[in-house]
Parts: sequence; structure tokens; C-alpha cells
Amino acid sequence: MENQKNRILAEIVKVFEKIGVPQDKIDTLREAIKETQFSKALKMAKDVMPESLLIDGYNPILLLHHALSRGVHELSDEECLERANTIRLVLGELSERLSAILKDKAELRKAISTLMHHKNN
Repeated sequence: MENQKNRILAEIVKVFEKIGVPQDKIDTLREAIKETQFSKALKMAKDVMPESLLIDGYNPILLLHHALSRGVHELSDEECLERANTIRLVLGELSERLSAILKDKAELRKAISTLMHHKNN
């Protein structure tokens, strides 16, 4: 998860730019990308999540932070596997939401372009 932090946050930045999230929130995420301490980066990112990326009303970054902030070394193998599965599910849902938003915006831009082209003819 730590190795993918920057990639995940960079994808969220792309979505933020597409949906018009205020610049200060985008800047916060960019600072989180630069942050080398994983838990600190997630803490920075957790407060800027737009409603469209919430999962059942929960911030996915906050969910991941909670799941990863407890020491996995203290858990049994079974508990570690269960936690890994829940993290995988949350990451999968977040990925799907990010992709859907980017796709919807691209389709909308294409539709507007098509309508504007027909208007000018």
C-alpha cells in the first residue's frame, strides 16, 4: 500500500481537477504526495475527499488509514489476511469511482463538443 500511495493520490488529483474541486484541496493532495511518511500523507489527504468519492458515506482514505495504522505485526495471520481483503475491497471501490468520474467527464466533454459542432453547422 505504501508503494502505491503516490499513484492513488495522483489519480485523486486528476479527479479533483476534472470535477472542479477548490485549488487548496488539490494543493493539499499534492503536498500529501510529496510527504514521505505514509501515515502523515494519509492524514493530510483524509480531510479533502469530495462526496462523490465517499464509499457508503465514509472517506476511503480514512478507512485505509485506520486499517493500516494499527500494527499488523501484532495481528494473527488470519487477522492480517482479513485486513488485506478489506483493504483490497476499499481500494477496488475507490479505483472504480475514480475511473467512473473520469469516464463520465470525458463522455460529457465529447457530448458537449458534438452538440456545439452541430449548432455551428
